[in-house]
Amino acid sequence: MVELKRVLFRIAACAFALALVLSFSGCIEAAADNKNSINVYNWGQYISDGSDGYIDVNAAFTEATGIEVNYMTYDSNETLYSKLKTGGSAYDVIIPSDYMVARLIKEGLLEELNFDNIPNYKYIDEAYKNTDYDPNNKYSVPYTWGSVGVIYNTKYVSEDDIGSWDLLWNEKYKGKILMFDNPRDAFGIAELYLGYSLNTESAAHLKEAADLLLKQRPLVQSYVMDQIFSKMEREEAWIAPYYAGDFLTMQQENENLSFYYPEEGFNLFIDAMCIPVGSEKKDLAEAYIN
Repeated sequence: MVELKRVLFRIAACAFALALVLSFSGCIEAAADNKNSINVYNWGQYISDGSDGYIDVNAAFTEATGIEVNYMTYDSNETLYSKLKTGGSAYDVIIPSDYMVARLIKEGLLEELNFDNIPNYKYIDEAYKNTDYDPNNKYSVPYTWGSVGVIYNTKYVSEDDIGSWDLLWNEKYKGKILMFDNPRDAFGIAELYLGYSLNTESAAHLKEAADLLLKQRPLVQSYVMDQIFSKMEREEAWIAPYYAGDFLTMQQENENLSFYYPEEGFNLFIDAMCIPVGSEKKDLAEAYIN
């Protein structure tokens, strides 16, 4: 990051409601003009819009601060990156994943944050600060974390076949397998299956992973992101790698779905809030991040 997507957004919604009550007194002055607005570009289904019975986060933020939120979504870090390269100044807040944060920092595409405007940063666990992707926490504030595993339908997939990433290459399930439609997750899975680091920079390892993904191609029904929800819930597909939080959302719609972490290892990720270079409303964006 993926839309009302990771179930952790529900926890975030509750926490955000409390934060609105406790922490925006210092932000109201900056947002006194009700015509103020920011453009937020985020994963789909990542902030509650109230339709699920939880708080409408953006509406609550606007009510508390007077800052209007123009909210747009994407389904992969690569889509976000492409948008930033062709017009990043259109956005004020973005929420890329860890590896993409590092790339955006390296390419000079993120603004340094003024943490005087983000006092709630002090409540974030130290384990999520000073990370490899932003060692000095100059450019990002952690939003949430997640993990990647395999979702499968217990009606159709034998328990004897689960446990490894190799389920995604099992010819028995040809045409019922979904695969990530983004290179980071797809290559990461292939690299882990081969016994390599998902952060490998070896040309030989990357070539081997690419060949493995090409070998898988005839077995794959579709390369997907958000489409996974309907396909797995309706049993159009039986097997898919995806995010653990989203599995819980899907399982609520289809109790036959189950999940496991492959024995070869899996990806843990952090998504973080950032401000792209060119934003003309940095103070308002920092109020939103806070």
